[in-house]
Amino acid sequence: MKASVHHWRFEDGDTSPNPGNPFPLDPAPRGWYCWVYPEDDQGFEEWMRRTCPTADICHRFNSGDPMWTVYIQDDTEATVFQLMWM
Repeated sequence: MKASVHHWRFEDGDTSPNPGNPFPLDPAPRGWYCWVYPEDDQGFEEWMRRTCPTADICHRFNSGDPMWTVYIQDDTEATVFQLMWM
């Protein structure tokens, strides 16, 4: 099974104020984020639910292309995800 992973990033959830920004944004919760374009949507969903059960996944369309947004909080699940998909 193949997938294309985009925008993989880690957010530390840091809530430290930025003194130079008069309009601070709420930080994203701690965890790993990405967009995934799998060749097999059903297979990807089944793998995620079985292997990364605490991850938040959502099927969406990006300009008509089916994709998944992924948010993983657990360090172990993030490592397993990277080993499989990246």
